Amino acid sequence: MRKAMVAVLFACVLVVAASGQKAVKLVRTSNVLTDYLDRAGVHPPVQLGELTIFPIVLERTNRLKGVLTMDQALKRGLLVVEELKSSQVRRLRFVNKSGKEKIFLMAGEVVTGGKQNRTLATDALLGPDSATVLPVYCVQRGRWSGGAKFNKYSLVVPQAVRERALAKAGQGEIWQEVGRSNIRLGVVDATGDLAKAMGAPANREKFAKLRRRVDSKLPENCAGVVVAVAGRIVGADLFNSAELFAAIKAKVLDSYFSQYTRAASKQAPAAARPSQQDARRYLQGCYRARFSPADSPGVGRLYDIRGARHGQTLAYLTGPGVSKTDTPRPARRYMVHTALTQRVVPVKPGLDGAFPRPLRQRGR
Repeated sequence: MRKAMVAVLFACVLVVAASGQKAVKLVRTSNVLTDYLDRAGVHPPVQLGELTIFPIVLERTNRLKGVLTMDQALKRGLLVVEELKSSQVRRLRFVNKSGKEKIFLMAGEVVTGGKQNRTLATDALLGPDSATVLPVYCVQRGRWSGGAKFNKYSLVVPQAVRERALAKAGQGEIWQEVGRSNIRLGVVDATGDLAKAMGAPANREKFAKLRRRVDSKLPENCAGVVVAVAGRIVGADLFNSAELFAAIKAKVLDSYFSQYTRAASKQAPAAARPSQQDARRYLQGCYRARFSPADSPGVGRLYDIRGARHGQTLAYLTGPGVSKTDTPRPARRYMVHTALTQRVVPVKPGLDGAFPRPLRQRGR
């Protein structure tokens, strides 16, 4: 079956009245994400019940070298996660101990330990030999005790929690979504620990079984996925290269599986499956979206995507320079990761920064 190419020429049409005729001017929209999509193709889907996964493959790769994922860096002892000296619920320090490699951190990845388990509120790219303070959300409401160090393994939150984090929701909304996730995953404890629910043996086995069904059908050079549920596209994760996607693929898929486990086990009617052209049109919406710079901790550059599509892009930009052979080197821009999500409108956060204290019972 032939793949559907994402790239098309998008233009805005300016109509000007002149001597009874219409003058038409075509203007091409271009940014680091649309440059990426120009090289992308949508492959035939993998179907798991009502869950549909479209692999995205790049015709040409603009690969950013020297990038480790969180898991790779933790395993090699090159990433240290720490509480701040004055511990704060919403901020942690991430130390890249590598002298030459950058570390990619994805919004939604969970670090366990410290005074409570947290999830990253944003993507980040950590430069070599750097210490970066990043915004996080609590995903373990009932604990605020322990040391300053975190464990050398990580998880990822369900898709709905990622969506609210990327939309800059208040901590209260994150806790509400964590509570719903824990109930859905069948593991609820006194601390409301999402990491415990995600890491429960039964859930890990369930996610692994779904991953095996998908892995065997993904193209070898897959660099991302578009995901639909019951005929409606709910999001996408696109990565700089097939190598980067392969390194973080299990976490990305688990984020969708933990959100849509029931959909994956249902029998989907034929009409509920979107087509490759549906996925192509969904990605083409990025050409019409607003693409604006955001606060960017680390050495990467973040852009918020709003309007026709919603989400966030992490890019890495290099300026012009000179190579070792004194040859002029042009500026380069790399799309590291793009997360497209459903539109989420956060409510007013209220007492967002304070850790909630137990309420005193009446009569005491």
